[in-house]
Amino acid sequence: MVKLSLAQFETFGDVAAEDDAVLDYFVSTNAVQRIEKREAFLVLGRKGTGKTAIVRYLTEGKVRPLSKALNLRGYPWNVHASRIDHGASDIEAYVSSWRYLIAVELATLVIAHPKGAASEHAKPLRQFLTDNYGGTNPDLSDILRPNKLRLEKFSLQPSIMGNQLGSVSLNRPERDHQFGLELNALANSIFNAVEKVSADAKLDPLSLHFDELDQGLSTLDEARSKMLIGLVLAARDVKRNGERQYGAINPVVYLRTDLWDELQFSDKNKISQTLTFHLEWNPRSLLDLVETRLRAKLASNASWGDIADDILTHPTASPPAASPRSSLSLAAATAGSRACRSPSQRQRRRSAN
Repeated sequence: MVKLSLAQFETFGDVAAEDDAVLDYFVSTNAVQRIEKREAFLVLGRKGTGKTAIVRYLTEGKVRPLSKALNLRGYPWNVHASRIDHGASDIEAYVSSWRYLIAVELATLVIAHPKGAASEHAKPLRQFLTDNYGGTNPDLSDILRPNKLRLEKFSLQPSIMGNQLGSVSLNRPERDHQFGLELNALANSIFNAVEKVSADAKLDPLSLHFDELDQGLSTLDEARSKMLIGLVLAARDVKRNGERQYGAINPVVYLRTDLWDELQFSDKNKISQTLTFHLEWNPRSLLDLVETRLRAKLASNASWGDIADDILTHPTASPPAASPRSSLSLAAATAGSRACRSPSQRQRRRSAN
């Protein structure tokens, strides 16, 4: 049998999914199936276990016009921190702002679809977005920036106890307890319009994927903890109500396990045990990951056992290879070490053995 060598290619690929052509050699896991079946809305894993790779696969891997990645790298957390619902408990203080943000992202998703854009029910969504953001595809970082959200007569028509809202201010003093009520009413109007567009256009299920929540985070302070809890609770609420009222909607939150462990709220255990997928890898699945890259880089039937280089360490035999990122780092380092050696060095090493 002809042996293969890692020296046959220049690079093993980037170890970070956001920088790599990960879709060329993605290894599907149970997490993908659970998310696609809407059986999980929270994905937990240590750093480097493949959360971003899953996001990219679910939003880029196929023709997925109704699945959108929301990367929170550079997100204006300080702006969001000011959009607090003083009428809610501390734990739920940011649920209404996240529900509104999810509603806006779903609105942009359905009206960006050709069939959704053609629906007559898309008009109020289009007008609301244009009136408040200057277009129908606002940046994630701008959704909570306006001081006030305008509600024109022929746009959305949210109401509280029969009283129609003419606008919703996002800047509220601490004594104001109406913010959550008004923002939830607006979000519900958007959800209803999204459902009408989806039903009219016969669209597939909608999904949003919140990733990179830990970027720039050195310590988890109280405000960020409350915002992360608010996002998880809002995503669960939208998922529940989506199944009951708005159709198939699944906002998915990807979070580092250590951050999740630090969060404290009453429904945490219930969520962990029912609607959460815990990303874990074993030696066999890590070997599959490395061999998938070998087949993409070298030959369609390549395996780790076919590699002729005697300096290689099996990717599942070393303690650092406990996650996809560490396994790929080890394999890439090994490939680099092999490629840097001269033919005479490699010959002397084989002779010595």
